[in-house]
Amino acid sequence: MSISGYIGRLLDVSGKKSLGAFLGSWEFGKMLVDGNLAHNVLFRGPSGNLVGTDYHGNKYYENNTHTYSRRRWVVYADKFDYNVTSVPPEWHGWLNYINDYNPTQHQFKKPMYQIEAYITRTGTQKCYNPKGSWFNSEKRNWKKYEAWKPEQQA
Repeated sequence: MSISGYIGRLLDVSGKKSLGAFLGSWEFGKMLVDGNLAHNVLFRGPSGNLVGTDYHGNKYYENNTHTYSRRRWVVYADKFDYNVTSVPPEWHGWLNYINDYNPTQHQFKKPMYQIEAYITRTGTQKCYNPKGSWFNSEKRNWKKYEAWKPEQQA
C-alpha cells in the first residue's frame, strides 16, 4: 500500500478530513498516551477491510493476512471513553470466532427474553450505589436492630 493510500485509510478510520486536522486533534493526543488505541487506529484500522458497523457506531475490521486470532478487531466509536460492553452479542461472537457469520449479512434468532444490549454504567456516576454508599443520596438507617415492643392491652 502506498503512503497516500495509507494516509487516506487512516483519515477514513479516524473520521477527519485532512492530515493536519488529525494531527491537531485530541484523538491524536490520546493515541500518544493510549497504546491500544494507537495500535488499533493507526496500524490495524487502515490495514483491514471494513466488515460492518453496529448500532453503537463501532467499526469492525478483518484482515485474513494476519495470524489467526488477530484477524478481527473493533475500532470503538467513542475513542476517548470506549467500553467493551458497547460490543453487541452478535458482533462479540464474530470477533471471538464463536461463529463466522457476519452480523450485517446474517439474521440471528433472538430468544424471547433478550433485550437490546446496552453499555454498562460501571465506573461512572450513574452506576449502582447501594444504601450507605458514599455516592448514594439516599441515607441509610444504621441501627442494627430495633427492639420489639408488644402492644399494650387495656
